[in-house]
Order: sequence, then C-alpha cells, then structure tokens
Amino acid sequence: MTEHNELRAALHSKDIAALWSALAKVSKCEGAPFLAEALLADWHESHEDIVFELGLIGDPRTTESIARAVVTTFQYMVEWDNIHEFQRKCAYALARIGSAESRVALENLAKHSDPYLRGAGEEGLEHWPLPYRKGEYA
Repeated sequence: MTEHNELRAALHSKDIAALWSALAKVSKCEGAPFLAEALLADWHESHEDIVFELGLIGDPRTTESIARAVVTTFQYMVEWDNIHEFQRKCAYALARIGSAESRVALENLAKHSDPYLRGAGEEGLEHWPLPYRKGEYA
C-alpha cells in the first residue's frame, strides 16, 4: 500500500493512531492536507496536536480547515474545559502560516461576537506573521 493510500485508509477507518503512523512515512508538507482533513473530523480527540503540527508545518493549503476548526465546538474540549486553548492554538497556526488568506481568517476572528474567539483572533494578528523559515520543519 502506498503512503497516500495508507493515509487515506487511516482517515476512512477513523483510526488516529494509524494516521499518525502513516504521517511518519511522508514529508510534513505531503501530510498536511491529511492532517487538515482530520482536524475537522469529530471521531478523535487529537485536535490540539493536529493544529499544533499544522502550525509548525505552515502550509497555506491548510488555512481553510484551521479557520473552520477554530469556530467548531468539539464537545470533549468543552467537557475538558480546553476549547479556548484550542482556539488560541488555531490562531497561532494561522499566524504561523502567514499568508494573505490566513490574515483574513484572523481578521474575521477578531470581529467575532464570541469574546474568546475575538481575543484569539486579535492575539493571532498581533503575532502575524510568526517568523518561519521555509523548510525549517517540513
């Protein structure tokens, strides 16, 4: 099975451990779209790890997924009282991407009616763009 097929199979089977294992076999940039897809899924509890990884990778292709995830309420995070930390990590990931699209996503967050999301957007804008050297992590 090729690495991409293995990634796709892990997503399809909703197996987060298999996804992380398959991701280890490809470059960070190759894996970024698969992580972005997993970021929006509700069948695991690895959202914070995923968005942190996406922030390190800094791939602009993941901006839309991060922008959608930051306004998604994952119930387990509410129960664990860490939804706001996740939202903040999303904002930092968007700042790290540093594209025009990621800035717009942060600007939209900074105008959000929810004060926590608004604060995360403002904080992300304060740090946009976060220093990133291409190839540093990829």
